[in-house]
Amino acid sequence: MSMWQIPRARRTVAAASLTAALAFTLSACGDDGGGTETRLPSSTRHTADQGGENRARQPEQPEQPDDSTVIATLQGPQGITLDVTSAIRDSSGFVTVNGNLKNSSDDDFTDTSQWTGPELAMKRAAGDSLGGATLVDKTEKKRYYTLRDTENRPLATTGLGIVAGNSDQKVFMQFPAPPKGTTEVDLQIPTFQSVSLALTDA
Repeated sequence: MSMWQIPRARRTVAAASLTAALAFTLSACGDDGGGTETRLPSSTRHTADQGGENRARQPEQPEQPDDSTVIATLQGPQGITLDVTSAIRDSSGFVTVNGNLKNSSDDDFTDTSQWTGPELAMKRAAGDSLGGATLVDKTEKKRYYTLRDTENRPLATTGLGIVAGNSDQKVFMQFPAPPKGTTEVDLQIPTFQSVSLALTDA
């Protein structure tokens, strides 16, 4: 073997040793005695993070515009009202209705299950919510239901099991948008009186 071949041979041996060491290290890290790691679904991880409580995940609420102006008020049972502050049709083909849900009574209100509507799949996925709300386009004679995700959770405020006495909270509902020619719709929520809303384009 010539002198100029010696360094190359040493480098080859060193590279082979390093490769073997790395292979051993990766093998040891991958074998923790439990086999392949099983990841919890996102909804299960959320429940685990909440201490094991069975809670429905709250959909992300859109940023609400100025709520100082009330454009309509729905009268509900036992001192419950819903002040609608905006009904905005955006370029994506959705209508978002924002408002403030109020309980003017001293007593907690617990009969919120009807607001979810009759669909059992939605009740199981989201609990008590405003998922039973609809928009009625009387001009086109069409009814629009709240949008929902792939797990049947409505794109509306959830977690409404109890509305505390003398309280208020921001709420929202999202629907498919009626045609551009429709400028007014009726908002209907079970147990509330319906109201007409003027749609505003974003």
